[in-house]
Amino acid sequence: MDEIKIAPKNNRKEGKPRPSLLPLDVMMKHVCPAYEEGVLKYKRESWRDGFWVSDLMDAAERHMSDFFYGGQDFDLDAEKLGIKKHHLAGAIFSLLSILHTLDTRPELDDRPAKLRHAQQLPAQQRTEKA
Repeated sequence: MDEIKIAPKNNRKEGKPRPSLLPLDVMMKHVCPAYEEGVLKYKRESWRDGFWVSDLMDAAERHMSDFFYGGQDFDLDAEKLGIKKHHLAGAIFSLLSILHTLDTRPELDDRPAKLRHAQQLPAQQRTEKA
């Protein structure tokens, strides 16, 4: 068998992200409807504004509970909007939104442990939940 020659640049050795590893078929089928629901209910890319982390955790836990304990595969509220959104996709949306919020709006991180730590800081360094 002939040796395959490639260009000297090899992204795998450079530690760059490899999007080809993502399950795009699953994301397109299941996660995209969660984002589409946001367009209908709010506005396009409203998730970029950030959310309180506690609100996202509550939403993720509700979706997982409806799926696991309630035996529901699809979100009935999304179906009312004509969107077939799996409850697990709703949880994934919420978890991805937490990561985005932590990266872009850390002041919205209202986890209890973070709030307890903030209460120990001088008043000018505190960020209170509105």
